[in-house]
Amino acid sequence: SSGINAEYGCLSASYPIIGITLRNNLKTLFSKREYPWIVDRVVFPLLTIIPPTIIGLATANVEVLVAYTGAFSGVAIQYIFPACFVLLGRMKVKSTFGREASHVNKNHSIFSSNAWPIGLLVWSAACMGFVIYYKIAAAVMGR
Repeated sequence: SSGINAEYGCLSASYPIIGITLRNNLKTLFSKREYPWIVDRVVFPLLTIIPPTIIGLATANVEVLVAYTGAFSGVAIQYIFPACFVLLGRMKVKSTFGREASHVNKNHSIFSSNAWPIGLLVWSAACMGFVIYYKIAAAVMGR
């Protein structure tokens, strides 16, 4: 059906960008500046390509992959990481410049309270809970 073709298209189109990012993250994880040619051009690309390929070949229904990766990583990237960055950034500003640093800025946002990012984290957790519940209910009911 056309829905399945669209899912394959979305996965295929985003895979090179995600793969390059994953390869670079793997290189950074091992924190070495220079690698031999064989490691840089063969080992890291294989570490990037082989696991997703095996998972893709072992999955009978690609819709399951799209649903899980979209739901969970999407919430993390769009809501959880930014909220954590804001909270950690505000803590760093307070420790560096003192408690009064946020009151010095006469143009500060109405969203400068920590309640906003904390509320976003609570909302994200609730949404993830609903997704998990729906997935479990759908599996149990056979949908």
